[in-house]
Amino acid sequence: MNPAAKFRDYDARARARIIAATTGRPGRLGLLWRILVRVSVFLARRSWGFTRACGTWAVKHPGVPVVGLVLAFLWHGALVLAEWRGDRTTGPLLLLVASMSPGLFLGLWAALFPWHYRRRTNAWAIRGSWAKTAQACGLHRLERDGTAIVSRLRKVIHGRGSVTLRIQTFEGQTLDTIRRAAPALATAYSAHGYDTAQVTPRVLDLVLFTTARLAPRSAALPNPDKITTNAVPVGRTRSGDECRLVIQGRHTFVVGASGSGKGSVLWSVVGGLAPAVHAGLVCLWGVDLKKGLEIETGRALFGQVAYTAEDAVRVLRALLAVIDKRGAAMRGVSRLHVPAAGDPLHVLIVDELSDLMAYAEPDTRREAERLMSKILTQGRALGVVVLSCGQNPRQEAVGGTRSLYTQRIALRLDSEAETVMVLEGLAPLGPAHTINRNDPGTAYLVTEDGTPMLVRFDYWSDDLIRTTALHYAAPADTTAAPIPDAPAAPRSGMDAAEAWARAGGRLAVVANSDDAPAEADVPEENPAPRQRKPRAPRKPRAPRAPRAARPAAAPATEED
Repeated sequence: MNPAAKFRDYDARARARIIAATTGRPGRLGLLWRILVRVSVFLARRSWGFTRACGTWAVKHPGVPVVGLVLAFLWHGALVLAEWRGDRTTGPLLLLVASMSPGLFLGLWAALFPWHYRRRTNAWAIRGSWAKTAQACGLHRLERDGTAIVSRLRKVIHGRGSVTLRIQTFEGQTLDTIRRAAPALATAYSAHGYDTAQVTPRVLDLVLFTTARLAPRSAALPNPDKITTNAVPVGRTRSGDECRLVIQGRHTFVVGASGSGKGSVLWSVVGGLAPAVHAGLVCLWGVDLKKGLEIETGRALFGQVAYTAEDAVRVLRALLAVIDKRGAAMRGVSRLHVPAAGDPLHVLIVDELSDLMAYAEPDTRREAERLMSKILTQGRALGVVVLSCGQNPRQEAVGGTRSLYTQRIALRLDSEAETVMVLEGLAPLGPAHTINRNDPGTAYLVTEDGTPMLVRFDYWSDDLIRTTALHYAAPADTTAAPIPDAPAAPRSGMDAAEAWARAGGRLAVVANSDDAPAEADVPEENPAPRQRKPRAPRKPRAPRAPRAARPAAAPATEED
């Protein structure tokens, strides 16, 4: 199904063998040896491609070379028996070459342009088997005379890691019929996955993925010149293209089993926003109920963080106060917030959402769910977005906020039922429960057109996270910490990094920003009970008049 992928694997194995064979041969002798080995491997591969293509054509069309060989032999035999003068070899050889000319053409094509040859031959094979495959998968209609009409295959498009079949419906057929047959077509062509995209009301693109696993890729220090608040680069897709995750205007819910790579998603987003954080265009808020093990590594990037459920409620209240204040300022002026210096995009990062929404104390859990619901419903247009990570997508684990997230990422899950909870109706297109356990950071991301896309998020090491936090520390106004025994607030972004380093990599856990309300505006955690007003004495009721006696019922007669 994917000869190009096999070709790349063979090339990688050959290169590894060359390196292993030439290890220990330094200097010019080793260089000469490596050049000779590479040239030999190159010629051997091209010769094998020529022989294979020519032989394949000869096996599929045995009559033409056999007839040419017989005619060439008869020609040579006639010249020998007749004892005619002249060249008895050139004529028969030219006749044999002429009979093998299609095979020789294909062999030269495969030797000179192997990738193009493999793609074209694969497309020819798909076209040749399309009628039979489409009929077996239910994309046909039987006429009265017994003839079968199948959907038309208009084009076969090869891409990196995928093959696209452009299918056109016949009269009386809908695109939903092709969508229902997509799993059967993907299995018939040995694809590792599929996707569908409508082209016209009668044409549908069926994308068959030829890549089962994505190679890991380590992240790098963010580029200071690429400051973005809308979409950040987070990893690679099946085709090898860069994947960008939309942040502004989206609430993102990341779900994955233990060890599936939620940290890669979290730090890919935080690292991609780091230049904007340092420029004052983004303000990060952190809630890490895993004892702060995740967020504390890059603490200098965050303005306010919380490592306990009680502190998390305070952070949520302060963020809700930002929403209220910004809403009053934007009312009648703008319907959508635009990040700017001094008026940043606020991003709340929540790690281990279940610990806050399900496993905290009942009062704290109810208050956290109320505050989170208000932030999720009101914050998007006001420049406040949420990225929550959790292991359990069930309703009892994340509360009633699961349906409020507008963007979902499904890492490796434990069961098909959990995949349905996260991706809902798109679960057949994104089987997150089938992701390999040895591929952390691999997930299905629902794109803007509503289809899941397999993505491998970049891996962020602890050293890279610390380096990024020191280079792009948050400005002073977001790290102010009016808490006793807390480090003094720095004056600039680089001073924030220095203060964070002097404090042993620790800043205050909960702090109030400029947008946060004063202490009088924030409701207390345990307010004192209000004194009840004493009730007034009841007025005496007047005695009721005695009820009149009911008349006796008449005796029943036989006619009744």
